[in-house]
Parts: sequence; structure tokens; C-alpha cells
Amino acid sequence: MRWGTETRKAVRIGAGAGIAGVALAVLSALAVLVLIQDPFGDVAPVVYLKGIAGARGLWVLLHFAVTIGTALRLAGLLTVGETFHGTAARPLAVIGNGFSVAGVTLLIVTYSRDGYVHPFLTQPLTDTPGVQDAIFAASSRAGYSTEITGLLLIAGLAPLAYGLAMLVSPLYSRWIGWLGITGGAGAVITAAYLYATGLTDLGYGVLYPLFGMLLPAVWLIAAVLPLWRTPDRTAVPAPAEV
Repeated sequence: MRWGTETRKAVRIGAGAGIAGVALAVLSALAVLVLIQDPFGDVAPVVYLKGIAGARGLWVLLHFAVTIGTALRLAGLLTVGETFHGTAARPLAVIGNGFSVAGVTLLIVTYSRDGYVHPFLTQPLTDTPGVQDAIFAASSRAGYSTEITGLLLIAGLAPLAYGLAMLVSPLYSRWIGWLGITGGAGAVITAAYLYATGLTDLGYGVLYPLFGMLLPAVWLIAAVLPLWRTPDRTAVPAPAEV
């Protein structure tokens, strides 16, 4: 049985939110890199804080945009999970939904902390630079811990669960399922490497951009684009309604 008109509209809205979320998060992150500073750069805390101080308003705005984009990504992920309703792959999709919610929560906490708290550390920078360095270092380490865990969940375990569901069910092309599994496994390895080594060039310069940003974005777009383009589900079989 095909979905009703209202369900098709809701699925299309969720898919569109996922696409918009990926675009907003990626563009905002690139804007931080180009207009302010490299967020993964190996620089001294005082240099990093001066970069924030030079563009404080833009720093807050772009982190707010990344936060909104990440929340919209969650809408897309949950929409993918909902498409498995009534199928044998539903339990795997529910697991993916749980990982997605937990991962996005941690990332939003990280982004809001980095975007809102750190600019306040720049205000008395000229008066007590040593103290500010120590506070910033501690705050950054706490932020990295939640960010890496969020990466593990939303870019690693969630795509693994959804990818397995896509292989079990005929709703999606198998290559999308394999992309989720491959990218998810890479993100799990990346998170483990970052936990073990900290801020290294390989971890934050190569593995994180590849498995934590690029592949998850490509996979989510590949998963939700057919849902947005074909709300009548002519291209992908629709699950039975129960």
C-alpha cells in the first residue's frame, strides 16, 4: 500500500529539511574556515581567541547557523528512519534514530558552547592572557570530548544502522546502504583515533573532514533526495501502512 497524501507531504518536508540542514551546516563551517580562521588549526590559544575577537558577531552567527543546520539534519535522518515503518528493517532504523538523536544533541551542545561561551573569553584577554589561555584550553578539551562522541554517534553508528536497514529492505538502492556502512565504519575508526591521539594532523586534518563531514553529508543527501524528488514514491517502493 502506498502512503496517503499527507504522509507523502510530511516525508517530503522532512527530506527537504535534511537537504537544507546539510547545506547550511557545510556552508557555515566553510565560512568559519574562510572568513575567520581554521577551526582545526594547530595554533596557540591566544591566537585562536584573537581570531574570535576580530569577528565576534560573525563567529556567533555562524555557529548559530551550524546549530540550526545540524538540527535540520536530524529531521532528515529521522525521516529516513520513518520510511522503514512496517518493514522488517524497522528495528535497525529505530536504532539509527536513537543514535541520531543522541549524536545531534551532543553536537548542538558543542557548537553552542564554542559559539557562545568562547567569545566571552576574548573580552578580558588583554588583561589576563595567561588565565584566559588556561580557561580556553579546559573549555576546548571539554568541547572536543562531546564533539568526538557526537561524531561517533551521528556520523558513525547511525549511518551503520541505517545502512544495514537499507540492505535488509528494498526501499533504497544498495549502494546507498553500503555508503552508509562504509562511511559509518570510517567515522567509528576516526572517533577512536581522535580519542586515542587527540589533535593530530591526520585526525583533524584528514580523517575528520572525510569521515566526519564529507561522507555523512553525501550519504544523507543520497538517502533523502529521492524522497524529496518523488513524494509519490514511484522511484522507491513504499512500505505498507499499519
